[in-house]
Amino acid sequence: MKVVAIAPYNGLKEVIQSVKNKVNHIDMDIEIGDLEEGVKRAKEAEAKGADIIISRGGTARLIQKNVKIPVIEIEVSAYDLLRVFTLIKDSAEKKAIVGFGNVIESAKTISNLIDMEISAYTIEQEKDVVPKLKELQRNGYQIIVGDTITVHYAEALGLNGLLLTSGRESVHKALEDAVKFEKIYVPKKNKQLLPKALLDQHKKAFLIIDRDREVIYRNKQAQHIKDAINDSDLKRWIHELTTHKELKTLLEYNDEVLGLEGYFLSFDHSELICLEITIEDKQAFPPINGLKIINTASDNPLQTLNWFTANNNIMKDVIAKAKTFTLKDENVLIHGEVGTGKERLASLMHIGSNRSSYPLLVVDCEVIESDGWNQIFGDSGIIFNHLSGTVYLKKIDKLSPDNQKQLLVFMERDIPKPRFISSSTETMEQQIETEKFLYELYLVLSPLKIQIPPLRDREEDFETLVKLFINKFNYEYGREIAGIRPAALELLQKKAWLQNIDELIQFMKEVILIAKGPFINVEDVQNIEEKHALKFPVITDFPMDKSLKEIELAIIKKVFKEENENHSQTAKRLGINRSTLWRKLKDK
Repeated sequence: MKVVAIAPYNGLKEVIQSVKNKVNHIDMDIEIGDLEEGVKRAKEAEAKGADIIISRGGTARLIQKNVKIPVIEIEVSAYDLLRVFTLIKDSAEKKAIVGFGNVIESAKTISNLIDMEISAYTIEQEKDVVPKLKELQRNGYQIIVGDTITVHYAEALGLNGLLLTSGRESVHKALEDAVKFEKIYVPKKNKQLLPKALLDQHKKAFLIIDRDREVIYRNKQAQHIKDAINDSDLKRWIHELTTHKELKTLLEYNDEVLGLEGYFLSFDHSELICLEITIEDKQAFPPINGLKIINTASDNPLQTLNWFTANNNIMKDVIAKAKTFTLKDENVLIHGEVGTGKERLASLMHIGSNRSSYPLLVVDCEVIESDGWNQIFGDSGIIFNHLSGTVYLKKIDKLSPDNQKQLLVFMERDIPKPRFISSSTETMEQQIETEKFLYELYLVLSPLKIQIPPLRDREEDFETLVKLFINKFNYEYGREIAGIRPAALELLQKKAWLQNIDELIQFMKEVILIAKGPFINVEDVQNIEEKHALKFPVITDFPMDKSLKEIELAIIKKVFKEENENHSQTAKRLGINRSTLWRKLKDK
């Protein structure tokens, strides 16, 4: 049995050390720590496997409230009281002892026996000490006897504090109590270690929590992923369990997707919550390129949703339709050019739905490969831990024929399904006509449709969007831009914005970072335009009969070579993400 003694003052440590050497069969470390410092030491000891804590007075009582292992208190004995009373018996100053009930009753008895005049005052909790001491000071008391808390406050008030120390007799009794406790505790503990050892060897992580979100138990696997779970996650899961009596969802940690299941557990006349998290090794369950999980409770995509502001009538209709569809449970297809905000709109619809307590599963159909797709939609795949959530199929028009067939098979199964929100940049009707997309799958995914207009058709919204982005990047980068000059705004409005809002966001970020004055000027906009113009090489050696796709690939290959085949730098220069660059180079 491992015992840790926490002494509130150095002298007690010396006494414990001398008594310890005469008590057999006890493995004990001794630390010094008063009050909060003592609690800190106790928690550290508990985490390292201590079985019992021994301490004294207010420190012991504070430790009891903060650890789950037994705490044995070193008592104040009659000998201890007699020692300090003998020391001050003949003093002429007014004397008082201030302490908790058990000490005060003993003090009254001892003072009567030795015919000593000392006032005794009982306190119930630490916050009562200072008011009592101030009262005694006003009444002419000069000597205060008490434990470390009382003496500390007494001396701060200018009173003479005498520490009621614990002697060898009290320490010896506490150690004997620990030895007796071992005979009862250790056999029971050993029996409990068997299921603990079993759970520690299990592949799943187990957490048991109460309704106040305090973790009661976690096995070894759960220790490894404790950083993956925060308080807002626990709050959300408890709410989901309380509302629906079941919980089955996903968790992303270190690029891995983990399945989580929760249920209520009755124990000791109370209802606890057990969370089981499925953990696979990385070879069996590697990260999936093209999959991300957005925890809408903690990742807070709401920060971006105010970008759906509108004075433009077409966009107003889009927002109104999206709000209506959000309250439905049918699948939605969102169509729009690159960068018009399809993913942000899908996030908004998920947050507003009755599925918002679950994460948003985002699958990039242009990037994901067959192996990854199988991990999501295959038998017992990731999707079966997300049947109550929302799945966003990004660029559904880029989904391969084989993956389309597998998705259709899943959609036709007679099981509960997540809500699917899909998006496309290509016209789906044209994809169907050219047999690039399954008509049956299109029907399942698009009972509700939304068309987002390009930025060039939202002239009424442009100035508002620019000001929103000024505010956003002021906040992010500590800038103090107050606005944009009319001529600079007009220059921005003349740009083509082929990648729509995404391109405007990137452009505004760069402008705000270089702007020198309180307003964005024409020169600031021109500087960034020139910088963007330098991103792309001039291609002069291609005949006019080359296709647009061939010219695009040539530009990509030229930039890739100039950047020494560095994917990150190439993608940055071209203004595309790494996954798109990788796919285009692969298709060469």
